[in-house]
Amino acid sequence: MKAKRKILLSLSILAGLNCLAQSFQFEIHEIGRHGNKMGQTSLVDVDKDDDLDWVYGARGQMNWFEYQSADQWVFHNIGEGASTDVGGCAIDVNEDGWMDFFVGTGWYQNSGEPKTKGFTTIPDVGGLFCHDNVATDVDGDGVLDIVALSNHPTNPHMVWYRKPEDPSSKWDSIYIAEGIHGGIDPMGYGDLDSDGDMDLVRGDVWFENANSLGTRWIPHKELIPKNGSRPDKYGLCLKSWVIDLDQDGDLDIIQTEADTPDGRVFWFENDDLNWINHGITAESTNQDFHSLVVADLDNDGDVDVFSSGGPLSIDTMKAFIWENLDGYGGAWKEHLISEDIQGHEAVGGDVDGDGDIDICTKPWNGDLHLFLENKLK
Repeated sequence: MKAKRKILLSLSILAGLNCLAQSFQFEIHEIGRHGNKMGQTSLVDVDKDDDLDWVYGARGQMNWFEYQSADQWVFHNIGEGASTDVGGCAIDVNEDGWMDFFVGTGWYQNSGEPKTKGFTTIPDVGGLFCHDNVATDVDGDGVLDIVALSNHPTNPHMVWYRKPEDPSSKWDSIYIAEGIHGGIDPMGYGDLDSDGDMDLVRGDVWFENANSLGTRWIPHKELIPKNGSRPDKYGLCLKSWVIDLDQDGDLDIIQTEADTPDGRVFWFENDDLNWINHGITAESTNQDFHSLVVADLDNDGDVDVFSSGGPLSIDTMKAFIWENLDGYGGAWKEHLISEDIQGHEAVGGDVDGDGDIDICTKPWNGDLHLFLENKLK
């Protein structure tokens, strides 16, 4: 059995952090060491044993760590060949009850015996080498589609794919708009105008599904934070999450600024489609917030926000939770969860089945995968 992680975070620092964040206490465990420049993250039950496993990829190679206990994770390879930058998502593509993975240009099919027989690689179904992939029902037919976003110089597009009858053949691609570096992932979709169909977020723009079929889109460039956006060398990149944060019956948007050395976390209040920007962090953080987890992290009935510093951070990379004090996004309290951990594409879920939300994360430059076990009492 692996020892609890002591490489970057000593027990004395852990004790200090617990004093800083009495309502949020996380025990940090090493999952394993593998890879470099990894994206395509998911927390999902790969093997149908009623707990969540950690899935990640690295530009053409996909892997997963099987959860057995907080300190025991077993490495498995998924396959090679379906290529992308960061964007990937878990989806039961062939609807057989087993979770597959759509990754940029193609997808990996779960055999139903993933620990022994693995996955079949379908490397190219016409998808983009992209930064963001999300699965949602764009055209309202009850079947999940894939939305992709890329500013790759050879194909800088935002598109969605309709799954064909044979999902190993080419998927229909429907153009939406020009691409930016990132702005859909992890949950940049929802019925923003309350007309019964799926709209999409692309960073500073939300796209109205004008005919409910996903073939005509009206862009609204209205998601501009106070003091403007902060694109860096990769262009504009945000993480987006659509949710009714203020509990008034319509959908709002939470965003973090990623791939920038001084990112912010903020949200846009939907006031009859007038978007009011509210800060969650200070205007200057010196952190590259390349993760976004929105969940009830303290089990008090409202959603909180997690993010952590990524590779472009100016200061020591830190992980934070912003506690939703009033339950409506009007007051936030910042909790420092850890230091010296590079966070990139973190994902939240109840990994160990104890009724609270845990977090798994890893770096961009490096191979250390971490399980942040939520220790709510």
